[in-house]
Amino acid sequence: MRCALAGAQTGMAKWTAALIWSLSWLLAWQAQAAVDIATPSTVINPAPKVAVLEDETAQLGIEQILEQAEALPWQMLEQEVPNFGFTHSAWWLKLELANDSHAPLRRLLELASPLPDFIDAYAVDAEGRVLQQWNTGSRRPFASRPVRHHSFVLPVHIGANETRHVYLRLASHDGLVPALPMLLMDDASFLQRTQSELMAYSVLYGGLLALLLYNLLTFVATREKAFLHSVFYLGAFLLFNLSLRGFGYQFLWPEWPRFNQQVLLLSAGLLYVALTLFSLDYLSLKRQAPRLAKGLVALTGLLVLSVLPSLADRFAWALRALVPLSIGYALLLLGASAWLSFKGDRLARIFLLGWSGLLAGSVLYALRLGGFVPYGLATEYALELGAGFGFLLLAFGLACKINRLKRAKLEAERETYELQRTLNHQLETKVHQRTQELEQANRKLAAMVRTDPLTGLLNRRQFETLINEEIQRRQRDGKPLMFAMMDIDDFKLFNDTYGHQAGDEVLIEVAALLKAHFRRAGDRLFRLGGEEFGILLEADSLEAGRYALERFRHALQQLQIPHEASRHGVVTGSFGLVCCSDYDQVPAAMAIYRQADQAMYEAKQISRNRVVTRSLMEEV
Repeated sequence: MRCALAGAQTGMAKWTAALIWSLSWLLAWQAQAAVDIATPSTVINPAPKVAVLEDETAQLGIEQILEQAEALPWQMLEQEVPNFGFTHSAWWLKLELANDSHAPLRRLLELASPLPDFIDAYAVDAEGRVLQQWNTGSRRPFASRPVRHHSFVLPVHIGANETRHVYLRLASHDGLVPALPMLLMDDASFLQRTQSELMAYSVLYGGLLALLLYNLLTFVATREKAFLHSVFYLGAFLLFNLSLRGFGYQFLWPEWPRFNQQVLLLSAGLLYVALTLFSLDYLSLKRQAPRLAKGLVALTGLLVLSVLPSLADRFAWALRALVPLSIGYALLLLGASAWLSFKGDRLARIFLLGWSGLLAGSVLYALRLGGFVPYGLATEYALELGAGFGFLLLAFGLACKINRLKRAKLEAERETYELQRTLNHQLETKVHQRTQELEQANRKLAAMVRTDPLTGLLNRRQFETLINEEIQRRQRDGKPLMFAMMDIDDFKLFNDTYGHQAGDEVLIEVAALLKAHFRRAGDRLFRLGGEEFGILLEADSLEAGRYALERFRHALQQLQIPHEASRHGVVTGSFGLVCCSDYDQVPAAMAIYRQADQAMYEAKQISRNRVVTRSLMEEV
């Protein structure tokens, strides 16, 4: 009777808690209208229906957000584009999506900027359950993005006649949360938009590359420094735009998030240097306006200094100095070209028109990011359109310089150039082919030397080399080393029961499972002989390392590979994990091998199919 009464009270408490949570949910969302996603083939800006919350401590997680939905001071976003600027707070955005149709739908929420450092997103159903979760951002590996795209695209699934609450957490590395335009669309609209975008950028980058190569070859033919400076300028702009738009991170350095952050500001500094060199030569500023030339060089030096903090991962500091210096630089260059134009310099007039186009495009793009002008093709690609217009005019201006050369000399140099280009192309083709063959042969040879032929894991020789290097590096950095030994339980009995071929297949399956589980940049996997494997873990603590091994141990057992001779009935493994910060005890690879082997042997003695840990810490 008491048990029945207690069960009834427990059930009543659960229903009461659920009712209270539902009421708090409704109160928290009563001022926020849902976005109707049932209309197909549309692109929606959901910002007017987005609520925002500032987390000044940057400590709130999704659990606290959902639990305190009624108490938190949510406010409606008053901008077309979320833009929080310089801040150390974390910012939460929430959006309700409603599917009133009778079929499940998928909508793509595009966060149309590749710059935010950390984005954590959650799709929550009406009962407060997190159904989808994404953790991405420009400071996380590119593979963290659910859709391979230069910006962040989140695929949200909504069932028939259901709603989804999407929560976004935006956080920065050092105090800058950039503008983040939001677009909501179906797959067809996203595909159309992506194709149009790729076409536009293909035309832009193809045109700029063609112009760059043309100026480079013209420099080879004429030896005019203005063409070399224009090549430098075009190349710097290409690198900057590839970084700004996220294509560089997508295609060139997807595994280097820190470099992706640094290259944006460094390429901006490089762009200013290139533009200064080009402007000094193109406008002959040292001869026509020596004081302006000195001022431009000094300002360029300050701009270069302002981007150097990015090397130390301080981007907010760099931008605080870069923005006002950039405005001053633009006005100075604009004034210099206008003054020379007023004096009757034809090349200066062309420069003034082209530079004005680039500035206009940059301002319009900045206004678009800030939500001051509506979204459209002209505003979205204003920077690229202005740059393309400016580069075309500057190319025309350079062409005017070419016309000053004698036609006979130009024809002779053009013939020489055509012959040289043909020969260079043939030579580059042959060299490239031979280089590829040599690289392929070297890769195969290196793989044979470094890896175990059966499992594809690193062999014992590589174990001693890499572990010794890792011990020295971590001892030097003052960081602990995490190493684990794994042994397949009763493997000899398995071979006796099923045969050595079946045993080899088990080793291959175990190696594949190891590769699937330990994929962090610092993880290293070794086959040390027979059924023994070594795992160098990239973990922050002994607990984290043990958790990772327990997950793998469970996954291995869940493979359900039959093993009648084992007490568990399936193939299992025993693990010995060593966390070492006292490198006097393990000066070399074999020392930590013995420690991990002893821990693994202890696991086998106890019951097998378990993880035993050891901690070798320095005495305080």
